[in-house]
Amino acid sequence: MKPQRWQEIDRIFAAALEHEPAARPEFLDEACAGDEQLRQEVESLLANDIPESLVGADAVNEAKSLLEKRAEEIPTERIGRYQIIKALGVGGMGRVYLAVDEQLNRPVAVKLLSNYNASEAERMRRFVLEAQAAAALNHPNIAHVYEIGDDNGTKFIAMEFVDGETLRQKIRAKGELKLLLKHMLQVAEGLAKAHANGIVHRDLKPDNIMITRDGHAKILDFGLAKLLAS
Repeated sequence: MKPQRWQEIDRIFAAALEHEPAARPEFLDEACAGDEQLRQEVESLLANDIPESLVGADAVNEAKSLLEKRAEEIPTERIGRYQIIKALGVGGMGRVYLAVDEQLNRPVAVKLLSNYNASEAERMRRFVLEAQAAAALNHPNIAHVYEIGDDNGTKFIAMEFVDGETLRQKIRAKGELKLLLKHMLQVAEGLAKAHANGIVHRDLKPDNIMITRDGHAKILDFGLAKLLAS
């Protein structure tokens, strides 16, 4: 995807955040002007927005700030050894992309953090904390972290790409109660593993739980994780 296309997606997404959810379909009708692929990309970002996050309203403002800096952050379509394919979503700590690990030839999710200045060092510390916390965990119900790196000043985390739907999507689709309870049991097992390692997620919600195509729950995004020993 060309940088100009990214900028168009980001511009419309940022503008859509200024509208109430009920008004967004009408806004997208006009903003996307019949471009269905463009609309799908924007709707994908909106579906992963985090207005209910424990971070509060600052998370939305930070997400928009990240999006506005998109052209500066990724002048090319790759970071490190990862070839960027498409945007997956945005959260309070960074923006997530589907990418290909060209060394191991596998899909990964790459989370980027903007090039914050020294006055915003706390966000950088939390970003690194997320990688360290998640990388310390090895459990089938927790998304694996492969690498934390820096590419020309841009911090990134490469993690397991979970192909499936969020728990929120499953709930909205009125999934079978028995299956939903099964997923929640899997989530509880993953959290128990994290707690046993002294790590509390602190931002657990249906949007941060992915259900794989073969029916396994995976906990994502330890961006607000807290080490009990710290």
